[in-house]
Amino acid sequence: MNVAFDEYLIAEQGGNCCGQDRFTVISCASCQGHYLFNEELNDLYYDPRDLRRRFFKIPGMNPPPCTYCGDIDWQFSDQQLNIVAIKTGPWGWLLDDSEIDFTRD
Repeated sequence: MNVAFDEYLIAEQGGNCCGQDRFTVISCASCQGHYLFNEELNDLYYDPRDLRRRFFKIPGMNPPPCTYCGDIDWQFSDQQLNIVAIKTGPWGWLLDDSEIDFTRD
């Protein structure tokens, strides 16, 4: 399934975009709390209400404590989120519904 994000809306709300963005929703391995991640820029967005609040995620630098469970040393979960989890989660408002394709995984 393909999930597309509304990059215009992300930029309008304070997100950092470069034109080659690869957005995905990731989750905390400890509690499954959702975060928006731009793989191209390594930007981890941790506040769905304020996209200016982000962390530059690079190897060797841990993100701030998980905003959901407080885990200080949390990691990205290996579980792939499905469209329902993303749509009903805190980042669902950023989905570009016209680009959702339910025919592919």
